[in-house]
Amino acid sequence: MKELTIVSKKVIKSCKPVLEQLYRKSKRIYIEIFFHEKDVEIDKIDKLGIDVSPLIKTGILRKVGDRIRANVQVFPLSGKFICTDFLFSIHRIRNGRFIRRRDDVWPILPYESPYLAKKAIVEDGDVVLDLATGSGIIALFTAEKAERVIATDINPKAIKYAKFNAILNNLEEKIEFKIGDLFEPVYGMKFDLIIFNGPTIAAPNVPEKYPLYCFGGPDGLQFTRRFIKEAPYHLTKKGKMQWLDPSIGSINEPESLKIIRKEWHDKNFKVIYIKRAGPDDLFKVIKYIDKRLWYEPINPNIKRPLWIKPITKEEYNNWISFLRRSGYTHIYAGMYKVYKDRKFKVIKTTDRAKLFKRMNYLSLNEYHFLSYSRILQLLKICESY
Repeated sequence: MKELTIVSKKVIKSCKPVLEQLYRKSKRIYIEIFFHEKDVEIDKIDKLGIDVSPLIKTGILRKVGDRIRANVQVFPLSGKFICTDFLFSIHRIRNGRFIRRRDDVWPILPYESPYLAKKAIVEDGDVVLDLATGSGIIALFTAEKAERVIATDINPKAIKYAKFNAILNNLEEKIEFKIGDLFEPVYGMKFDLIIFNGPTIAAPNVPEKYPLYCFGGPDGLQFTRRFIKEAPYHLTKKGKMQWLDPSIGSINEPESLKIIRKEWHDKNFKVIYIKRAGPDDLFKVIKYIDKRLWYEPINPNIKRPLWIKPITKEEYNNWISFLRRSGYTHIYAGMYKVYKDRKFKVIKTTDRAKLFKRMNYLSLNEYHFLSYSRILQLLKICESY
């Protein structure tokens, strides 16, 4: 399958007005192409008076006979268009299941990246570090206020997509991209804001069987632990931090908060934890996800597991035993904002807007299976953040 190509900046920039025209003139066709992944007759586009040749030159689209097909999803948000991979593709099916790729770029789900990108605590003139940038959506939105943004990701394909999106949205002069593992590419540097939306999915401990974007260790906290430990050393005097946190834990609080208390108890941080959903019963969530992704897949009748290679029964049972031995019983969806203060303190609060009550159940009703009206509703919600 073709992918995005970083051709000349001029050609990439010429794609944005084409996407704007298509989205404005026919949201239905836009959603058919970039959300439902349907092949659309070129005649339909011609009748709108839109020349999609720049989208074909860059690999956003490709011709399939007398139709066009999306190579990537293009998510519209507040005047920006962000290219990323589909969570899975209806054109990648083998032996009755959707095939994921190790280097896929995490898609834009309505309750995740748009929420963090639009609620970023960036201030005018900040120097920002966007860790695990993926498609670059958070870097794009913080760049509007920031003096400059450095965006890192361990996945070279993600950096390629993020660079493309920066050029597409005329922000490439304000964002620098670096390939590497968390803070490795910015050794010795300090930032006014560090913002993070990395891999946090708890899964059987076989990382090579999962896409890079999702595996966060058997408890989902592998990268969160490292972030909490390392991030303070990269802050300026006025530095602040922010990240989304779907953490497992107990009925009382997420495990991430226990880690924060242990690591930061002697630091002058005000930690604001905003609970967005939960706590949900961890094992009920796991059972429900297993049922929907594997045992009873939704229409079409094709399985869509998170893994690339099948998880063995032993690997799965070992993981469940680990969770029970560790005392994990619940899962949360939250966001952290951390500021410098006179002493360490934790403030717990709750997000008033309960827009997505089942955030801990992953994207089970993925875009391919949602109606046109529901997708429009989700896009509207994202605009409201």
